[in-house]
Amino acid sequence: MLGFDTVALARRGQSLTAAGLALTAALCAIVVLYWDTFASLVSLWYRSETFAHCFLIAPISLFLIWQRREDLARAPRRVSIVGLIAVGVLSFGWFVASSADVQVGQQLMVVLLVPASVLTLFGPRASKRIAFPLGYLLFAVPFGAGLVPVLMDFTATFTVSALRLTGIPVLREGFYFSIPSGDFEVAAACSGVRYLIACLALGVLYGYLAYRSWVKRAVFAVVCVAAPIIANGVRAYLIVMIAHLSSMKLATGIDHFIYGWLLFAGLVALLFWLGNFFRDPAPQHLVAEPVPKE
Repeated sequence: MLGFDTVALARRGQSLTAAGLALTAALCAIVVLYWDTFASLVSLWYRSETFAHCFLIAPISLFLIWQRREDLARAPRRVSIVGLIAVGVLSFGWFVASSADVQVGQQLMVVLLVPASVLTLFGPRASKRIAFPLGYLLFAVPFGAGLVPVLMDFTATFTVSALRLTGIPVLREGFYFSIPSGDFEVAAACSGVRYLIACLALGVLYGYLAYRSWVKRAVFAVVCVAAPIIANGVRAYLIVMIAHLSSMKLATGIDHFIYGWLLFAGLVALLFWLGNFFRDPAPQHLVAEPVPKE
């Protein structure tokens, strides 16, 4: 029986290698066919500080898949018609987005083509075992621009309210407000969208690694959305107060952004520290799944 299992595992390993080579060829073809869209993705990651973290998404996904390689090798694999249909639908979706000149739509379609290709060549049972790493690729899509005006309004409202609570008179007009020591503006760079997206990407990854319960993962993701929004409001208020108390000598230049990143780093560390109290224990015993007969 042991000999049979060894032979079966060897065959499955060869099958996995063949499927991996086929997938590599398919992904190379996708990159060639949609080269301009992938180039626009990388260009945006490079040009925008908001999406600089996207360079890490694919390596993180690959590492998570590598960790599941033994489990993936044991999973039954077969070509999936559903996956093939998904590839067709996504390709058509890219064509529609391209015709409408919606760049983010094109980028979303080509990123989704990756898990769709995995589903096509590996089948649903094998793909399910690496569902999170495949889904995590969505963080490579530069979304969130539509949230900027909403976040700017929240930051302005939070800052003005906090200033008034501390007894400082404020005159507000839209995203502009004045206090006795000077004038301020909540610009797009102050919206906090970069902190929100980066914190959510880190929080979702931490939740996957630390928790086995999907409820805990969902709750932690929600906290990672709310916390940076509130923290950005606190950041804006503190910057205005520092500028006010220093007679507009501090927190008006590059230190403005340094304070922001320091606060964000502290926030992430605090979230992970608190999240660790609810961490699920790792499984104590791993039972190998039986290898189906070929």
